[in-house]
Amino acid sequence: MYDIVKSEENRRTVCFTESSDRMSSHFRDIRKQITKDLKIPGFRPGKVPRSIIEKQYGNIIKAEVADIVRRELTSILLEEEDWILDDKDPEGKIELPADEKAYSFELTFSLFETPEPSGIDGINIELPSLDIETAAEDMIESFRERMVTFETVERASEKGDLVLLEALKDGDSGEPQKFSVRIGESQIGTGFDELVLGAEAGTQFLARMDSNTEDNLHPVHKFRVTEIRNPVLPELDDKFAKRAADADSMEDLRKKVEKSVKNRYNQEIVYIKEREAIDSLLESNPFAPPVYMVDNLTQDYISRLEEEEPGQETREATKELALKKVREFLLLRAVALKEDIEITEKDINTEKNPEESAASVLDRIRNRKALELILDHADITEKELLKEKDKNASGEEPKSSWHWIGVEDNGTEPNEETAKKEEQS
Repeated sequence: MYDIVKSEENRRTVCFTESSDRMSSHFRDIRKQITKDLKIPGFRPGKVPRSIIEKQYGNIIKAEVADIVRRELTSILLEEEDWILDDKDPEGKIELPADEKAYSFELTFSLFETPEPSGIDGINIELPSLDIETAAEDMIESFRERMVTFETVERASEKGDLVLLEALKDGDSGEPQKFSVRIGESQIGTGFDELVLGAEAGTQFLARMDSNTEDNLHPVHKFRVTEIRNPVLPELDDKFAKRAADADSMEDLRKKVEKSVKNRYNQEIVYIKEREAIDSLLESNPFAPPVYMVDNLTQDYISRLEEEEPGQETREATKELALKKVREFLLLRAVALKEDIEITEKDINTEKNPEESAASVLDRIRNRKALELILDHADITEKELLKEKDKNASGEEPKSSWHWIGVEDNGTEPNEETAKKEEQS
């Protein structure tokens, strides 16, 4: 099928040979494809004499056969020799073949050699600790929040309350827009919660959005508080346990939740370890992979998006992801080869499904074992759990380019003292 006739640095010259029987089969297949829908006056479809086909389409048939043979034999070569090409297009002139005769041709391939990987041993990986009891209680509390109900109260609003409002643009006499906000969740933008905190049913106020990046003023809106509702959380009893997770009791619910938390944590830990190990490997081994590999994977990602015309931002993001994945693949492959990780034919056959090639299964198993080896040699520690006061100290409100501000009845902004309070809030 092929013979490597010359090896020089990263270049390999290969002589390919296809048998006369195989060549005849290829010629027959191509002729059938051409004659299937060919319409020539005086002949039925598929019944055009071979002499006419050869006269009009002879060179086209030969070129198509040559291309098929080249692609098939090159694919066999790359799978058996386990090569990564530096350029997908080999050098070499391919002569047109003849039917019923053996066919030979030479191609020269440039091979890509991943730089020998460093930083394999002793990678530092810091994993988050798990306080399973606290995590379970947080999840149970989230169940309660999802089942919260609200009851009307006759008092000023407090944090956590649901405030029902009506809104009109200043000067608009149409039907008011009805909506609600829950104080503390910043549902319609920064600053609005502060405007309704402490308000009672019937309170009216003016407000508008203020932007740090725009010169034009936003329209003033007139708001009226129509109702204050207090959140009522369900009791932590067996009835709640049944509704939350079809548990028989609160004890049963806590066991279920703790198991779920533990399983999710274990899954996340596996991902974190692998991701940190790979990121460390990529950072320690900068190199540019073959362009065609990145381009092919980029196109594959884009086709999965099923967008007719993906934008420039999408193309750049997918190319960046493809570049990272190709480098990851080549580095793990290089680690496996450096460490002489052995993959047997039995390993491949055990994991291979009918739709896969042996080469793709080899790549997957080899890279997986390379990552396992890296993790076996990694220095893995757990982060200390943050104390509650540290969590609160580190949790900062995300900054927004715009926020709500109150407006006086005469259309002016609040006085200096009020503005200073709003800025602090």
